[in-house]
Amino acid sequence: MKAKKALIFDSGSIITLALNDLLYILEPLKKAFGGEFYITESVKMEIVDRSIKSRKFMLEALMIKSLINKGILTVAHSTNTMRKETKRILDIANHTFNTEEEWIRLIHEGETSCLALFNMVDAEKKAIVVDERTLRMLCEAPQNLKKLLEKKLDKKIKPREENYNFFKNFKVIRSSELAFIAYKKKIISLPAKSQDAIRAILYATKYKGCAISNHEIEIAKKL
Repeated sequence: MKAKKALIFDSGSIITLALNDLLYILEPLKKAFGGEFYITESVKMEIVDRSIKSRKFMLEALMIKSLINKGILTVAHSTNTMRKETKRILDIANHTFNTEEEWIRLIHEGETSCLALFNMVDAEKKAIVVDERTLRMLCEAPQNLKKLLEKKLDKKIKPREENYNFFKNFKVIRSSELAFIAYKKKIISLPAKSQDAIRAILYATKYKGCAISNHEIEIAKKL
């Protein structure tokens, strides 16, 4: 799979945008980006095929399906190679932190399929759009993830540190960053001063599932 640029969306990032009525920013962002927006079959299964059967999430699922039908989101179909790569990465991730009793399961198949697709896409620039904190920390700050897990589980954790280098090769961004860019590019227009508008947008993503801190939001509003 080849593209000049590529963004690979995990389910959580698209759900965050959908719940904030911000799916409309993806089409103009894709044009400005000049690359491809991908989702995997596992992600599509989660946010469209299953959700469309739920009264609670049917509307969001139909809106996402519309983006697929328009070609704004491209579904990367599963292959034997991708399934093997997904399984390989899942095994590495879930054998990175160990308590005295067991290995800690960090990520699930949908997230892992995005990592697999990242490895398989031939692009000059590429990133995974993921809002979930655990995966982002695994890629960006595994030492901090270890400390967080020890605090959460109240257990001493032994890491397999050789796995850290494997995950540092993945570049990740969040839906909050896409929303911030959309505002700066005037794709999002709000009747408020710039700082207030940015705070409103970023806090909205935070409260709908995006792992962004208050400190990060306060810094972003000054940019």
